[in-house]
Amino acid sequence: MTGLPERKFSAALHALSLRKVQSALTIALLFGLLASGSGAWAGQFVQFDSGTSKESVQLTGYLARPPGSGPFAAVVLLHGCGGFHSSMIAWADRLAFFGYATLAVDSFGPRGVTANCGGFGEQVADGYAALHYLASKSFIRSSHVAVLGFSMGGGSVLASLEKGLVERLYTERFRSGVAFYPAGCNSSSGIMTAPVLVLTGDADDWTPSAACEAMVAGRSEIGVSRAPGDRSLIELVIYPGAHHGFDLSDLSLVPSRGVTFQGHRIEYNEEATKNSIARVRDFLQRTLAQP
Repeated sequence: MTGLPERKFSAALHALSLRKVQSALTIALLFGLLASGSGAWAGQFVQFDSGTSKESVQLTGYLARPPGSGPFAAVVLLHGCGGFHSSMIAWADRLAFFGYATLAVDSFGPRGVTANCGGFGEQVADGYAALHYLASKSFIRSSHVAVLGFSMGGGSVLASLEKGLVERLYTERFRSGVAFYPAGCNSSSGIMTAPVLVLTGDADDWTPSAACEAMVAGRSEIGVSRAPGDRSLIELVIYPGAHHGFDLSDLSLVPSRGVTFQGHRIEYNEEATKNSIARVRDFLQRTLAQP
């Protein structure tokens, strides 16, 4: 696929030029992409099909894998409502270093979407399409694949593993999931088909941690009626003082270490980031271990 990395890089830059994004955030993310150098592009870009027979789409993903022939346990990465950006590359490379083949999915670029923070229903299907793609590869242990997402992608993780309709739609299964500051805690039952780690901050004014606490506790709130059930598969970690996007290290380049985007504070938090990386590594070791 000659030229695909270049086209993907251009698409990433185009996504960062949105008029709706504050200029400080644009500069920070752009600088992160340019400064990352060849090390951040150590994987390869791949394409795979998603959608329905009537509305199919060929998605692009960044695939990073450990050295060797495998088979490897794997992770599917799902981005937030701002689209695919440098942090997705960084996380994919980090997880490959930890020993997991990792496929970071761009749900927006191939559809001509730059950002969509008002609701995007196709991402769950895209995650399962990525799982199907990985399962077809000889270097993947197809029964040992997790899904990890951020914000909107975190909400898609919850939807992908929630007991009910989704589990009846797909024959392949994710073994576990990780949701960073997920959208969707306020609408999820919290009753999961596999272990889920939820990582969020108590200063998050976009996807409040209180909604995730209510989900884990099974409390019914306005607009949400939660049936009794086992919610013990969810591990909830709330970081004091952490805002939305606390792991976006490119924001450390901004003097205030954060920006306001669509009326919400997005801010890098080094302590929360380091702890979350350690927790993700431990969680994946526990849930993706043999057999």
